[in-house]
Amino acid sequence: MNGIPGLRVVTFVCAVLVAGVPAFAQVDLTGSYRTRMYEDYIERGPGEFMGNFTGMPLSDEGRAKALLYTSNQPSTYERQCLPQSAGVFQYRPVGFRIWSELAPDGSVLAWVIGGDNLRNDIRIWMDGRPHPSPNALHLAGGFATGTWQGDTLTARLTHLKTAWIRRGVGIPASDHTTITIHITRREDLLTMTTIQEDPYYLTEPHVVSRVWQWNPRGTSADRPICNTANEIPRLEDTGIFPHYLPGQNPEADYMVRTFNLPKEAAMGYAETLYPEYRKKIRGTYVPPAECAARAPGYCCGWIETQGRPGGAPNLTCNDGGFGTLGPRGRKPAATEQR
Repeated sequence: MNGIPGLRVVTFVCAVLVAGVPAFAQVDLTGSYRTRMYEDYIERGPGEFMGNFTGMPLSDEGRAKALLYTSNQPSTYERQCLPQSAGVFQYRPVGFRIWSELAPDGSVLAWVIGGDNLRNDIRIWMDGRPHPSPNALHLAGGFATGTWQGDTLTARLTHLKTAWIRRGVGIPASDHTTITIHITRREDLLTMTTIQEDPYYLTEPHVVSRVWQWNPRGTSADRPICNTANEIPRLEDTGIFPHYLPGQNPEADYMVRTFNLPKEAAMGYAETLYPEYRKKIRGTYVPPAECAARAPGYCCGWIETQGRPGGAPNLTCNDGGFGTLGPRGRKPAATEQR
């Protein structure tokens, strides 16, 4: 009985200490982050092939609009400084910064994913405020609210504008699109997972996951100022807008003729996103002869066809000797013959 009062004191002190500790420790996301370019290098580096909609659950409307796209469209005056999708950072080879904005009591009022001239800031409000009216004025960065789920910050992004989802190939998103963002930091690695839904151009959620690395030297904004210029002189004052008419896109069969992919796989049908589709085409798919000749190893035909200066960093690439010739690519034919 003599030990009971002391036990009560200890129990009371522990209860006070526990009450003063949050249910979970929120992770500090502040910092600059750079891409890890060996992960999904084509997407984050040179960009995808024209006519490649693989991995996209496109609706018929989304597919039709994407096939109207030409690479000249972003060069027209009215589109040179047009912000792209709020989630386009998943497809770009540039880094970004994250910082917090504090409330008067010192708590985090909002987390901000810094933008540039092609993507607005994404401000994730943490104070529980409601989303505004659908008709409210908003920027291309949308309106986002967030909550912590363990060590992961989950944000819901609405009030977005019509934009291209995947840079360089014209895959569209409507102004009714929404994006859920999951942000998890583990030491110096940051995992960003985006789940994009669109009632018009997507038949299923479009999920992308990328890893970023903390950059102690800081990450500067990519081209922070956008200035328009006449990039296509032949179109000036003509009223002509570059596009392909339905059924006339010459790159619609690029993935078919280059990689022997079934057309439905290249054109972004939801069925092709799942492992079961591999079983469906296993008996009929024949890899391109060029890739078979380079096996075993990674098929790097895209490096030469895209005219890029080298392979993905830190990736061993069996490309018929291309990767051993230095950052300038292949030697001239005359040199190879000697």
